[in-house]
Amino acid sequence: MTEDTLYSLQLRLVKGPADDPAGHKVELTALPEGPGEPRQAHFEHWEPLSDRLSAVASSTPFHLKAIYRTMVAGLTAPLIDRATGHPLFFSLHQLKDLGLAN
Repeated sequence: MTEDTLYSLQLRLVKGPADDPAGHKVELTALPEGPGEPRQAHFEHWEPLSDRLSAVASSTPFHLKAIYRTMVAGLTAPLIDRATGHPLFFSLHQLKDLGLAN
């Protein structure tokens, strides 16, 4: 994996075990644009991930709420540019800020 590889992000809710009080976990997958392996991380709660996303992607609270509602509906939510509708791309450094890279 090189420093200049860019990644798009996909989010989805993953239902936890029935005895898990947290209920749903958020799965965040970084898909490389070009060769490379996808990277995945799981977060216990949406709020900490939402805070990280707003810092890295400059997402508005409205945009983050729309992402969350998409996931609650059972769909995968890509992180997109609000103005163009195209996927946002992230560097390895930004993935580290999100907990997806060492």
